[in-house]
Amino acid sequence: MSIRYLKEILQNGSNIVCLLGREAAAQHGGMFYQRDFGYDIEMKYGILPDEILSTTYFHNRPQEFFRFYREEILMKRAEPDGVNYTLKRMQDDGKLSAIVTRGFYNLSKRVGCRNVIHLYGTIDDNHCPHCGEKYSADYILEHRPIPKCSKCGTMIHPGVALAGEMLDSSVMTRAAEAVSCADTLLVVGCSLASRLGSLERYFNGNKIALVNTREHYTDRRADCVCIGPSLEDILISAYPGADPGPDCGKTAGDANTDEERNER
Repeated sequence: MSIRYLKEILQNGSNIVCLLGREAAAQHGGMFYQRDFGYDIEMKYGILPDEILSTTYFHNRPQEFFRFYREEILMKRAEPDGVNYTLKRMQDDGKLSAIVTRGFYNLSKRVGCRNVIHLYGTIDDNHCPHCGEKYSADYILEHRPIPKCSKCGTMIHPGVALAGEMLDSSVMTRAAEAVSCADTLLVVGCSLASRLGSLERYFNGNKIALVNTREHYTDRRADCVCIGPSLEDILISAYPGADPGPDCGKTAGDANTDEERNER
């Protein structure tokens, strides 16, 4: 399928929901989502990142936990790119109704997107588990070694969901309801076999469009598939006129020259 078909689907959709995978953040500086991150962290800390981001490690070794959280996540956060700015333009045009993501860098909200459903929380929503006071990522960076609530002195809980914790069922319900009401499902940066992509089972609409960096056997369930090395180039081409934001890749016109490359 071609970018032309993706453009047609996006133009015809009036209630589009985007499942925004973590590949977009990985392409623009989100070290946590890059493929060699786990190896690098194990070499540095002697433990895998998934083990560090767990409720057990958080409570038993909080100083080491917050060292990792600051140095490897907060200080190496991704920046918004053409994907996020294109989604913002689609929302401003009345086409995109919601974004559902497992990513915790809060990129879409940082460019002004509304109704962003973060299944695993964000790095900007840290809180005190005792009194509920909210704290920004900057507060965590500035208060070392263990950030504590300025009101009650309790150790602050990170805004991202930790392994071993129950996910907020109301958030999962919101995501499923948004997908079920959509007329078009736009899947970006993940496959339909991923945890995020599996929300496709709630979709009752007309078209599924998938944009990713590599093929997967579940792609056949989508009506339109665009595969290419740059997610933002594909989306900017398919929805021209979007402000790509600062320091983004090629213009929409440049990206159109790659259509043959991005065809499946």
